[in-house]
Formats: sequence, C-alpha cells, structure tokens
Amino acid sequence: MTFFEQELRKIVGASYPNARYVGRAAYVELNSGNIGKIEFVTQGYADHYSALRASIINWNDGQIDSVTMRFSDYFAPRRLPMGRELHAWTDNGKTDWYGFTPSGLDYANLISAVRDYTRLFETQSPVMQEPSM
Repeated sequence: MTFFEQELRKIVGASYPNARYVGRAAYVELNSGNIGKIEFVTQGYADHYSALRASIINWNDGQIDSVTMRFSDYFAPRRLPMGRELHAWTDNGKTDWYGFTPSGLDYANLISAVRDYTRLFETQSPVMQEPSM
C-alpha cells in the first residue's frame, strides 16, 4: 500500500468504507449518482503535496465542482522552516510527511471537511412540513 492510499484510507475510509483507491486519489460513490474524487495535489512545488482536492463528478455532466483543502487550514499550527508549508513530499521515491506527523485532531478536521463537502452533493430526502393554518 502506498503512502497516498494509506493516508486517504484514514481520511476517506472513515466516512466511505467502500471507497476505491487509485494512485494518489480515492473515489467514492455518492447516493445521488455522483462520484466524489479526493486526491493529493501540489501547489507550485513538484512532489510537495500541500493539499487535498475534492471534486464531484457526474456521469452525464463531468466535473461539476471542486474545492482545494490546504493542510495548513485544517492541521494545528506548527513551526516549520521559514517559507515551508505543511506538506507530504516525495524524495528518492519515498513519500512521507515533511517535518511533522498529523495528529488525531488533524485527521478529524480533514475527515470532517471532506465529509461535509461530499454530502453537499448527495440526494437528500425532502423535509415534510405540516401545513400551517
């Protein structure tokens, strides 16, 4: 199992146990017929993965929305060398977190953000309201 799959299983698998993992991405089937894609992405530096991108894909319309979730927005503040962002990096074929290890709270924050985003695109049953008199 690669670093990316291992980390995505921690983040996505908590809410979507039937997720499928391919490369640096996880795919989840949403009950609306849409598919969620959650993947590690770089932001300007090769092999420095500083965010997750979550996208919603519709079978008929293609990608209908996406959001980038920077680790620095969801992980507790840490001191890293000047100018460095929280990220995972690949060096000599090995990928790992750079200068830190995410805590349980860090993962919980990211799990919640991914779940909140994907659930926006799931079909919800209409709320029944009683007629007012």
